[in-house]
Amino acid sequence: MFGVELDIRTLAFIATMSAVVQAIAFISLSLVARRGVCTTLWALGGISNAIGFILLGFRGAIPDIASVIVANTLITLAHGFYWLGLEIYTNRKPSYLTTGAITGIVAILFVYYSEVIPSVSTRIIVISAALAGFSLICFYILWFQKQGRRTAPETVMALTFAVHGLYHVFRAAYTWLAHQEIANFMTASTIHMVAFLDVILFLLLTAVGFTGMIIISLNTSLHAEAKARNRLFAVLAHDLRTPFHGLSGLSLLAQQDLVAGNQAQALGNIRQLHSSTSETLRFLDDLLVWGRTLFDEGKPSRTEIDIDQLIKDTIATVRPLLEAKSVTVTYIPQNLAGYGVAPHVQMICRNLLVNAIKFSNPRSRILIETAVVGTAIHIRIIDRGAGVSDKMIAEFTKGTTSYKSTEGTFGEIGSGVGLSLCRDLCREDEEHLWLEHNPEGGLIATFSLSAEIPENTA
Repeated sequence: MFGVELDIRTLAFIATMSAVVQAIAFISLSLVARRGVCTTLWALGGISNAIGFILLGFRGAIPDIASVIVANTLITLAHGFYWLGLEIYTNRKPSYLTTGAITGIVAILFVYYSEVIPSVSTRIIVISAALAGFSLICFYILWFQKQGRRTAPETVMALTFAVHGLYHVFRAAYTWLAHQEIANFMTASTIHMVAFLDVILFLLLTAVGFTGMIIISLNTSLHAEAKARNRLFAVLAHDLRTPFHGLSGLSLLAQQDLVAGNQAQALGNIRQLHSSTSETLRFLDDLLVWGRTLFDEGKPSRTEIDIDQLIKDTIATVRPLLEAKSVTVTYIPQNLAGYGVAPHVQMICRNLLVNAIKFSNPRSRILIETAVVGTAIHIRIIDRGAGVSDKMIAEFTKGTTSYKSTEGTFGEIGSGVGLSLCRDLCREDEEHLWLEHNPEGGLIATFSLSAEIPENTA
């Protein structure tokens, strides 16, 4: 029996050291990772676990309020931190109130069954039930992700939480059965040894698994940023230099006309210079919004958007372009509100309307319609202009559209990337943008917004 007790004490010491190692690993991870709050929560979980097991190790040398009540509450809280971190990692809304409530209930029950009605078996059932609940929820979050295929570390972590949770279900059930004086098929020493082995494996696997998850996530992020950076610079080099060459040429022509006394010709060139400058500035603003989307960490926040005001502001912004071609825009307010990333929505709406103006014939009409379809709001911009080919629509849908500028019906020169940027922003925001032929001639461009508050909106 002495040998078994010594083994248990040795395992308890190893479990405490494993908790300390896990805490150090998670703290280091939070300092270098780029996933923000989730790694911080895991670090807090590691610290809580380490302190809890250190207090357990001093059982008998310090008061039970620290070595039993506080220690087990901290271990429960650690599992709550793992859950919260995984919710943020998988882009879910963190359940702070639920975690706090469960931890508080565990603390109250431990106080009751330690100070009022002392019961070791009931305390074991309470802690095992809490850890089982947290662990099985963590398994569910990792195993049934909305984002698609799991990475290898995510699969390992999901299985680790599943085994850990199922063990505590068994431990709680066994303790309850033994407490009811039903046949004892396992000695107390053995169940404690299995408990410490479970703890040691769980702590070490979570330290390695969470680190692997963050490394793969960081590697994926760096690859995406490198690709996005190359793409952004390609757009800047190819599409931003051309407008500036045009501006330089127009300013030179205006200067020459003024010197030659051709004021009417100079005035025409100056007007064209102003129009081109405005278009280039708009394009630069779009690139800045797009660049922020590419390189900012985390998902941008969604806010409520007044659809009528959005369209009204967009029409006011492009008013000079409408007047230059004598194009009118018809929109009937619907008193709708959606949810989206405001700068992105403004850019998408503006670009689609500018595109419709660009390919509309002079003195024609553009129609803007809005409608609620299920849980989404569809905004349709309909023109009766030159339209596009079936091939262009197919390439746009597949995401293979090349950055090639097409001259508008009034000789307008665009950047060639407006629609592609709009499509990319919609995909980034988990919304949709599609193009259709207008049966009356021209193009119908439709993009969607959520009509309800998204789940991941804090």
